[in-house]
Amino acid sequence: MKLTDAEFCEAHCPVCVNARKGHKIARFVQKLEMALTRGGCPSGRARQRKYGVPPHEPRPGQP
Repeated sequence: MKLTDAEFCEAHCPVCVNARKGHKIARFVQKLEMALTRGGCPSGRARQRKYGVPPHEPRPGQP
């Protein structure tokens, strides 16, 4: 698995996974990252292209 894969963002990225769980610090770091890089990290952008949701939101049908 590459760091640029959507699956990395979905299951292994420490910032994105914790932001989806609702951790405030991770959410802040992710907002900062998205503002600085204009769209987030490469794996977050790949996740958004593949699943159609931003990195901080859970996929539809996920608990």
